[in-house]
Amino acid sequence: MSSTPSKQDASIDDQIDNPLAKSPNIVDWVQSLDLGYDEPTRSAAICFYCGKSSPSSRCGKCGIAFYCNRECQTIDWKNGRHKHACASYIRLSSLLGGNDRESTQTTVRNEIFGRIRFYACPYAVFKTQELGKGFLFIQSNCTLAELSLTIPKDTTGRVVERSILMHFLTLGEFDADVISDDFEMAVTRTKLQELVNMYNPEKEVVLLLRLRCGHVSLGNGVLVPDYQICKNLGVDYYAESTAEAVQLNLDDL
Repeated sequence: MSSTPSKQDASIDDQIDNPLAKSPNIVDWVQSLDLGYDEPTRSAAICFYCGKSSPSSRCGKCGIAFYCNRECQTIDWKNGRHKHACASYIRLSSLLGGNDRESTQTTVRNEIFGRIRFYACPYAVFKTQELGKGFLFIQSNCTLAELSLTIPKDTTGRVVERSILMHFLTLGEFDADVISDDFEMAVTRTKLQELVNMYNPEKEVVLLLRLRCGHVSLGNGVLVPDYQICKNLGVDYYAESTAEAVQLNLDDL
């Protein structure tokens, strides 16, 4: 009996291998810059399967995943971990300086918003009713490279806790709280004001993304789900909260 996978099986496998590839492209990213923040010193690599130090080989496909030996590599592939993540490691070369760096960055930003949109959009609608027009300031202690990976392991093989912190800010709060703390963020001020002044809060949400690596992006996103659902969810999720921000664990969403 033939073991050749059917077209249907192949399609399912593709979806598993790239679980975020179907995230909707619903953000128009209008400005992007790299502030060049210093990253912390990385530890030496460990085996992606067993966690032991001084691995001696790497995955032949992505060139990033480290292993003690062939046995560790085979088990890690067969048990589903690296098989499903390998493609996301392969694209790191583009993300970190390849020819397709800009388009890859856009893809990753869309994936991030794809993960959080059902929390972010209701939050924006809820806070707009309270504070007036503004934008979502989304921050993370992870780098864009770390957030691009299918599983939460960095390039050394260590598990990374990937979360984002969302604030809803008015332009006045941005000037008083963000620019005063990081004057380099002022470079986004002109375009940010244009977006905030022009967006329709019943259809759109303005996003300002800042990551640990210094990657900053400004975009105008489509409200998902629609306004009335966001309005209802906003009350359900946030009406009783006294927190000034919302923190989301990306790998739990």
